Amino acid sequence: MEQGVQLAAVISLAAAVFVGASTQRISGMGFALVASPFLVMVLGPHEGITLVNLLGACSSLLIFLQVFRDVEYKKVALILIPAMLMTLPGAWVAARVDGPWLSIGISAMVILALVSSFLIRNLPAAQGKGLAIGAGAVSGFMSVTAGVSGPAIAGYAVASRWPQAKFAVSVQLYFLVLSSTSLLAKGGLPHLQLSQWVACFAAMLVGILLGNFLAPKIPAKYSRAFVVLIAFAGALSLMVEGITALAGR
Repeated sequence: MEQGVQLAAVISLAAAVFVGASTQRISGMGFALVASPFLVMVLGPHEGITLVNLLGACSSLLIFLQVFRDVEYKKVALILIPAMLMTLPGAWVAARVDGPWLSIGISAMVILALVSSFLIRNLPAAQGKGLAIGAGAVSGFMSVTAGVSGPAIAGYAVASRWPQAKFAVSVQLYFLVLSSTSLLAKGGLPHLQLSQWVACFAAMLVGILLGNFLAPKIPAKYSRAFVVLIAFAGALSLMVEGITALAGR
C-alpha cells in the first residue's frame, strides 16, 4: 500500500512537471501556474513552492541555453532591472499587509492591467521604455508578494506588440533570474526521495523536448492567446485563493 502511494506521488510530480515544462517552452511562461498546484498538493506548501522555484529556474536555464542567440537582451534588461529593485519594497509590504487582502488586491490589478493592455496597444506610449519599466516593477513586486510574476509581463507583451516568438525565448532569462533569486532567498532545497528527483528532472527534459517540437508548429496568434489565458488564470486563481482564505477565518 505504501509503495503504491509513493508511486502515485512520483507519477503526479512527473506529470505536473512535464506539462509545466512543455507549456513554458511553447508559450514562454506558465510553468509555475501549471505545476505548482499539483506539486503543493503532493509535497505541501513550503516544499512544493521551493521545488517550483528550483525547476522553474532549471527549465528557464535549459530553454535559454538553446535560444540565447535570439534573446532581446536590452528589452529584457528594461523589465528585469526594475523587477529586481521592486523585490525590496515588495518584501516589506508582504511582511506587513494581510496575505489574503494582498492577493485579492494584486489579482484585481493584474486583471485590470491585462484588459488595459488591449486598449493601449495602438498608442505610441505602448512602445516606450516607460511601460517596460512599469511592467517590470509590477512583476517584481508581485513575485515577492504573491509568487506570480508572469501576468504583468504578459500584459506588457500584448500592449507593446512584442512578437510572440521573440517574447517566448527572451522572457526565459527574466524568469531564470527571478526564480533563482527567490530560491536563494529561501536558503535551501526541497527534500525529495531519489526517485522523485529523477522523475522530476526526466519529466522536465522530456517536456522541453516536446515543446521544442511543438513550438514552431503552433501559429503565433494561438501561442499569444495561450499566454494571455495563462495570465488571466494566474490572476483569477490568486483572487480565489485570497477570497477562500478570508472566508475560512
